[in-house]
Amino acid sequence: MAKENTKKEISTSNDCFVIMPIADPDGYDKGHFKKVYEDLFKVACDKSGFHAIRADEVQQTNLIHLDILQKLIDSPIAICDLSNRNPNVLFELGLRQAFDKPTVLVQECGTPKIFDISPLRYTEYRKELKYREVLEDQESIAEALKATKKATDNGEGINSIINLLSLSSPASLKDVTENDSAKMLQIVMSEMNELRTDFRRTLRRIDEREAHSNENMHRFEIEFEKSRMDLRKLHEYVMNGAPIEIVKELYDRLQNRLIRLIDRSISVSRREQVKDMLMEAEHILAMQASKKG
Repeated sequence: MAKENTKKEISTSNDCFVIMPIADPDGYDKGHFKKVYEDLFKVACDKSGFHAIRADEVQQTNLIHLDILQKLIDSPIAICDLSNRNPNVLFELGLRQAFDKPTVLVQECGTPKIFDISPLRYTEYRKELKYREVLEDQESIAEALKATKKATDNGEGINSIINLLSLSSPASLKDVTENDSAKMLQIVMSEMNELRTDFRRTLRRIDEREAHSNENMHRFEIEFEKSRMDLRKLHEYVMNGAPIEIVKELYDRLQNRLIRLIDRSISVSRREQVKDMLMEAEHILAMQASKKG
């Protein structure tokens, strides 16, 4: 019996809590994240001397959610998969950060980065899970786990918001007795639901801003292309000796559109292109004046 208890303690001390989507999100094949867990994260944990454990594998008592929360906070290291900005994943990462617990951030190649965590390091993996790529990604995640453990053992904080912001101390939990567990669970679950709602609301706002930005960029490209066509037409009019009234009308229309484009929120390179077109239009109009002269 004593042996079993010792074995359990050893396993607990080497746990790596894997924070990731459990269900299949939209846009992914059925069972995709289960394969990521089985083929990448578990193997990477084994290679680096850790025992991978996921929320759906925590089955110690009837108070399953409290056990998950305790395992999330107590595990000496964690992997967090940020690939699809899952609210539960972000919430659990927030808890790890609040308690300043070492966490290896991973993300599927090509997925959008989360701006709030851009200063933190992360390791990428390939979505297709091809054999040789899986072997390479296993190694890179295992190396990230080893490096994070080594840095933590040396008192250095990798991916630590506490250290990045120079906060005085991480959060802490007081000891809870068996009699207090039900009440504690109720409070924690209430807070979790509120935080999840806030995460979903924030992500929705981010998506709306991105959609608005994409729409504005699409409109800009349409207007930019119209301006380019009008610039060519203006040049043809002048070269073919079109009446000054027609040339002036086209120039005024083109100038107004280009000025509106300059006033938009666009990249520096795009703004310079618009300015160049405006200068070229003025040069073409000057050519018309010199011809008439």
